[in-house]
Amino acid sequence: MTGLSVSRRALVLSISLLLVVSCTSEKAAQQRGEGACGLNVVSACISVRDTHFVDAQGRQVLLHGVSVGSKDPERGYLGPETREDFARFRAWGFNCIRFMIFWDGVEPEPGVFDDAYLDSVATRVRWAHQTGLYVLLDMHQDLYSVRFADGAPEWATITDGKPNLNPGAVWSDAYFTSPAVQTALDHFWANSPAPDGVGLQDHYARAWRHVAQRFAGEPAVVGYDLMNEPFPGSEAREAQQRLFAAGQKIFAAQAGEQFGPGGDLMQLWLTPEGRSRILAVLCNADLYGRLVDAVYPIYRRFEVAKLQPFYEKVAQAIRQVDSTHILFLEPSMASNMGTYSSLEPLKDAAGRRDPLQAYAPHGYDLVTDTPDVTRPCDERVRLIFERHAETARRLGMPMFVGEWGAYGFHAGAEKAAWEVVHLFEQLRCSETYWAYKKNLEQTSYFPALWRPFPERVPGELLSYAWDPAQRIFEVRWREEPSADAPAVIYLPGWLHTRSAEVELRPKSHVQLVPAPAETLGVWMCVDPVGKSGERILR
Repeated sequence: MTGLSVSRRALVLSISLLLVVSCTSEKAAQQRGEGACGLNVVSACISVRDTHFVDAQGRQVLLHGVSVGSKDPERGYLGPETREDFARFRAWGFNCIRFMIFWDGVEPEPGVFDDAYLDSVATRVRWAHQTGLYVLLDMHQDLYSVRFADGAPEWATITDGKPNLNPGAVWSDAYFTSPAVQTALDHFWANSPAPDGVGLQDHYARAWRHVAQRFAGEPAVVGYDLMNEPFPGSEAREAQQRLFAAGQKIFAAQAGEQFGPGGDLMQLWLTPEGRSRILAVLCNADLYGRLVDAVYPIYRRFEVAKLQPFYEKVAQAIRQVDSTHILFLEPSMASNMGTYSSLEPLKDAAGRRDPLQAYAPHGYDLVTDTPDVTRPCDERVRLIFERHAETARRLGMPMFVGEWGAYGFHAGAEKAAWEVVHLFEQLRCSETYWAYKKNLEQTSYFPALWRPFPERVPGELLSYAWDPAQRIFEVRWREEPSADAPAVIYLPGWLHTRSAEVELRPKSHVQLVPAPAETLGVWMCVDPVGKSGERILR
């Protein structure tokens, strides 16, 4: 094993390389000797090869970052983040943001698009472009509509006069308790006509077409997240009945507590204390798997009959104006908690598979949005993400976890965050944390976000892991003999020192590019050796 000493004198003294060039100018930039580490190549050249994201030089890319934006219409759906915040994201090693946009913001009136809103979104995309970040545009919704939370415009919310009820302890309980939310969703999935006579889904697809037409030429945009956490409408009642019937059997067997047919377990679930009791029993992968499998038939029916055709409609609308950006497919919201997805790869009207698509699930333990958020069950969390990985392999797509964590400013979340990060290391998937708030860097779990990771490798990433006990970070990749661009590995300031001992096999030239302040971190750029074989850096 060869020891390689990298001194401070070897550091490049400027981060000005972190610019964006278009696909057409990338090779010219390399010929001029610019951006030897490839850090200036942040463009729409990100593509898909088998189950990996790849750049124009064929390097496997991991996307890592944070969700950004505002759900507040009074703020114009724009958060307080600035260009300086974006530059800070990049210095933390992030290379991607998942930026929320809203149907209500895009199409405030039927058939009327708010280009001033998209101008503001474009400003954020430009900041990302200037600071070296990719952008995934996420059409966000919660409880479907602005009438209940965020997403669809008021004019696209048809409730048939049903009441909006949510006696639960968590906002998302309204999916199961609110007749108004369920009815509005039923009308959307049925493509009921809007006030102008055009179907609601048709409006949605046209809105996406308008967004895609605006951003088709943007080199920093990596793709489009077609809908945040899709949810069925009144079918949720049947899913809820199955879930609690299975839960009552499990809870009775494990806790020795019997429940009548009136749904006593549901009442227990709707209180913070009762929810904690139930979750303690369900901290077992086998029991929890049985629970979420009980609702699989309901969500499979929804995904096959409604969600898949809807995604195909939206994809066809986008592909009319943009054939270069990746389509990110989220499964039903039930997959957040581990229910298998039944989505299939998107195909065009001729039956040809779209070459640019990715599987984009979310992963949340049942403690999310409760006082127990910092104490998830590791067994449940592992089941959720391993099932996501199974689905991604079945689909033959790269996996991008669009949301995880949501620890906010709760103290003591560092263990929970690192447990998820270690799963990401094992699965070698891309991800964005939910979500950015000012002073995020002051949270106890922030080092799990500001962490070492291989951003790009020329070939196939075999493994990578941070061992906190021994304070060793190791990356292994299989390099291709034709590789002509370096591996790029980010080291955070809490790991990097002015003089670091690096073991590299086989040995090759290493260049370090610092973040604007050296204490924030560095990118380690490892030149290829020109032959096939496994490479190890630690």
